[in-house]
Amino acid sequence: MDNAGCGLRRQRPEPAGSCVAGPWNTGMSSVDNIVWKTFTAPRRWIAPWYGAYMLLGVLSSGLIPVLIPLMMVAISKHLSTVGYVMGAFNLGSLVSPMLGSLAESKRMYRPIFFAGFVFLMVAIGMFPLVHHLRFWLPLALMAGIASTAVSTCATLFIVEFSPREEWTSRIGWLQTFNGVGQVLGLVLAGVFAATSIPVGLWIGAGLMIPAVLLGGFGLPKKSEISSAALSPARLHLDFSSLARFSRVELLGGGMLRFFHPLNVEGLKNMGKLLPTRFGRLMLAVFCMFFGVSGVFAYFPIFLHHSFGVLPAATSLAYAVAAGAAIIFYTLGGRLAHSFGASRVYSGGLLLRLIGFGGLVALVLVNRGALSATLALLSFGVIVIAWPIISVTTTELASELSPISQGAAQGLYNSTSAVATVIGTPTAGALVRFFGYQSIPIMGVVGVLLALLISLGLRPKDAAKAVARANV
Repeated sequence: MDNAGCGLRRQRPEPAGSCVAGPWNTGMSSVDNIVWKTFTAPRRWIAPWYGAYMLLGVLSSGLIPVLIPLMMVAISKHLSTVGYVMGAFNLGSLVSPMLGSLAESKRMYRPIFFAGFVFLMVAIGMFPLVHHLRFWLPLALMAGIASTAVSTCATLFIVEFSPREEWTSRIGWLQTFNGVGQVLGLVLAGVFAATSIPVGLWIGAGLMIPAVLLGGFGLPKKSEISSAALSPARLHLDFSSLARFSRVELLGGGMLRFFHPLNVEGLKNMGKLLPTRFGRLMLAVFCMFFGVSGVFAYFPIFLHHSFGVLPAATSLAYAVAAGAAIIFYTLGGRLAHSFGASRVYSGGLLLRLIGFGGLVALVLVNRGALSATLALLSFGVIVIAWPIISVTTTELASELSPISQGAAQGLYNSTSAVATVIGTPTAGALVRFFGYQSIPIMGVVGVLLALLISLGLRPKDAAKAVARANV
């Protein structure tokens, strides 16, 4: 955490009156009591424009990852097309630091926020009308940038215009709304995958109209934005505590991650960080995101062609797993507090490795309906393992970094985003030359490497866990 910031750190007790949200403080300022207050008095933390963010989740995290890959293969007949198009979509997430800086420096929060909905609607609305990669790629990139614009400004609306002690609760509910939208979107994707994919995309694009209308309620007033002399509050965000609140993310990251840029401090210290324990963690993060990117780009097609699972069933299974995953954010945080973040992180990787290993085994030994059922279960394990990994990696990035927490989180976010952008088209090339069985194999290799690289982080974390338990 930046020295100027004051957040929910757990490494040491906070002096009285330092930060009201510190979990070492007593009374209603503890993490457990913050959770209790958040879920027993939700009206205090919820604004009407959160509904617009839910509609974004319906399209960006529900309809797009299911319907667009299916449409790509049906029209182009080339498997690699999916990797290139979804890679372009994920590439849009890399503009988040630029959009955030622009919004803050020029006070353009509202224009960027609403423009994101409009451009996303246009891009997805045009997708079914064109039938060539040269058109799909720029539309996918536009959709990715537009979605990133909304999610970046949504977080900044909270951290720049709300008291610091309210960030955790407000962002927790914001991401919960988005998670609900994802589940609803996945259910709708299952329906339209079995009926009409273009209609599903057009309906999703149409949802951006009520999103724009709903998004205008409860946002900071223009006078507040134009006259505010704000410090970059997002640089002091404590991701360790925020990660404990409900959010469901495609890939476990990407465009719906909390905004935190790769800042100058992170760039200056990158060379020094590479040989450190933090550098090893970043290498592990890169391997994990690179390995899993293929499965999340191709999952409806992979499960259909390999096991005969209908896309509608895949979408429903994904929705159930995504909904169940919500509770594992809090559970992962509690486990990390008791046993150390590194051990729980390794456990999350092991769980995800089991899921990918199950898919590889089922591809090699296909037993019809039984294999199809087990494949859905294995995919569900992969999805559910993410919250555990998410909570612990954000915490490890802070604990292991010798520089500020802000710079550490910027490097972590950039590492995961770049790995996803590189891994998605790589998966497309592998599918083209080696077939669908290369997807789970890529996942096994990536997660296994991440697990092996991360093993050396355990001793330090174990000592911290013991120290925390003795406090």
